[in-house]
Amino acid sequence: MTHIKHGFVGQRLTVLPFNIIEKALSNPLTSGLAIHSMGYFPKASNHYIDRENGCGNYLLIYCVQGEGWYRLDGQRHTVRANQFFILPAEHPHQYGCGEKNPWYIYWIHFKGSCARYVYEKLPGLHQIDIDNDSRINDRISFFEELITALELRLDEDMIHYANMSLFHLLSTFIYIHSYRRVKLRIKGEPNTFFISSATHYMNENIEKKITLKEIASHFGYSPSHFYRLFLKETHYSPMNYFLQIKIERACQFLLNTEMKINQISFRLGFEDPYYFSRSFTRIMGISPKKYREEKSIPKP
Repeated sequence: MTHIKHGFVGQRLTVLPFNIIEKALSNPLTSGLAIHSMGYFPKASNHYIDRENGCGNYLLIYCVQGEGWYRLDGQRHTVRANQFFILPAEHPHQYGCGEKNPWYIYWIHFKGSCARYVYEKLPGLHQIDIDNDSRINDRISFFEELITALELRLDEDMIHYANMSLFHLLSTFIYIHSYRRVKLRIKGEPNTFFISSATHYMNENIEKKITLKEIASHFGYSPSHFYRLFLKETHYSPMNYFLQIKIERACQFLLNTEMKINQISFRLGFEDPYYFSRSFTRIMGISPKKYREEKSIPKP
């Protein structure tokens, strides 16, 4: 098998220059936690890393889809969707994707005087469950925001913003229950609550390719019963609704980010960028490229 460190279709990857990292570590505002590098690898087939002597940074890997594994202190752990782990600095380790179902991962290398304490709060492998209060999509959006920040011009303010924001990002993993509690939960009539829960589940899985059977099973319904109930309340079939919110999110990415169209496609669970473009055109009446050209606000 050919082993690959990076270079996956649709990936995002940013590595900060050494002098910027050292400057951040010497600044009282950012010396606690400083970003070394971060990114997103979709469908990372053949991904494999072997560091016999570890590395000089702590590394958080967050699997949002597919499967992978890591080995630390002689023990191998299987990693599945909605799980994350942190590898400590200077410890030998290996990790890689699953052979049949390669992982989609967000990752971040970080260091600083607080980095060890973050790891001590989160040793081992952790599961993030989807429920009515989960904020998986919010967390992923914040990952994307920080990657975008580091892809922009690296002025001092942007570096400070990204590094200070890292405290917030990591706190969504450390204090996950508090992170969920601060988001207001919609309450109402039973059917209203059902639709709220169903659409919330879809948004939490917006990066994935999920089936009607999987959605219905999450709520304890048969696919046919879930379909009828959802259609009655929304006048959309569940999968058409799911596609609609994916395309709506794609519009946001096209207008508000510099992401390439194939990156947006993979980000939203479309493994085939051509199928994504056809779906976008069918729903929006215009291709993704034309949409970006015509709807974007000209820069001064």
